[in-house]
Amino acid sequence: MQSDKTQVLIIDDSPEIVESLTVFLKQLDCKVFTAKNGEEGLALARIKNLSLILVDIVMPGMGGEEVLAKIKRIFPETPIIMITGYRDEDLAKKCMEIGAYDYITKPFDFEYLKTSVLSTLLCT
Repeated sequence: MQSDKTQVLIIDDSPEIVESLTVFLKQLDCKVFTAKNGEEGLALARIKNLSLILVDIVMPGMGGEEVLAKIKRIFPETPIIMITGYRDEDLAKKCMEIGAYDYITKPFDFEYLKTSVLSTLLCT
């Protein structure tokens, strides 16, 4: 049944990244929701029973770091994987301190992403 599927939210302003992640997650038998910005993502997080959230760090308006902090305040148990096109060890460390489960850079290594997603879902 569709309702029994793992529910994942992608928050990213890039349509290409959202499409790529959606295809990838559906291959893992996940039900996927998408948001093009932080505000939309927070609204969806409040009404969906999510198993995992993937959040882009650099977005117009509310950035991923702020989205991460707000979601963790509301839903501290929901695992979040941060995604970004920028390699920044300090930012990665800060996101992990706020509560991110992982920090993955674009372009994606889909084998690593699969391992991260599956381990996140199994460990939570």
